[in-house]
Amino acid sequence: MADPHDDLTAVADGVRRVTTLPAAQTLRRRSDQRRRRRAAVTGAGLAVLVVTAGATLLPARDHVETPDRGVVGPAGEVPPSVAPSVTASAGPQEILDGRRQVLIVVPGMGGAALAIGRDNDRVRATTERGIDDRALWVLHPEGDRFRIMLTTPRGASQVCMTVVHDAAPGSVRGRVCDPTAPTQLFRIEQVADGSYSIFQGKRYVQVIDGTNALVPDLPEGLTTTYEFEDRGPAAAERLDGGSSPTR
Repeated sequence: MADPHDDLTAVADGVRRVTTLPAAQTLRRRSDQRRRRRAAVTGAGLAVLVVTAGATLLPARDHVETPDRGVVGPAGEVPPSVAPSVTASAGPQEILDGRRQVLIVVPGMGGAALAIGRDNDRVRATTERGIDDRALWVLHPEGDRFRIMLTTPRGASQVCMTVVHDAAPGSVRGRVCDPTAPTQLFRIEQVADGSYSIFQGKRYVQVIDGTNALVPDLPEGLTTTYEFEDRGPAAAERLDGGSSPTR
């Protein structure tokens, strides 16, 4: 007859094997799985790198392929692929010299630009489209300041941005250009991010929240800056003086 003590010992040994060995096996299995996952991720990363490099190199090869020598243009003709664009944007100097017409865009407002109202003379930021007759401006330099002139005359008169110190915080309106009016002269300076501030009198000219109106009398520091989006050469009469104030 078997010794009961031996039976109990055998059962205990079995329990230890059941409760101990799977844990070690689990650890090894998890370790193997981690290694396989790392190998798979590394392999996938290398595959993506190879595909990306191939996609980059192929256009580069296409770009430098020798042109078909069977098609020859007239002598001196510039190939279309390197011909300068007639719509290329001008640099800041040409814009600030008053030789380009520009949209005055307010960054962070979904492309909103400064324009005179459809039914009034108030200047505000708007996202309306097809309003070049109310939204294209020329920055006409006069000394260290600028007269901001609407490209399209209203009636027979050339129109300029004009500060009006009416009910606080004031307003900026499109009024007939007046060479003697200091309220039509603005200081324009580039700020750290490459956009520009517009200053008149003692304060910055800024867009007010809610109405998006351009105002001159906010009692706070600089919060609104502007970018000048080139829209082509200014009209010849404004470059030469014409109906605009003289420099």
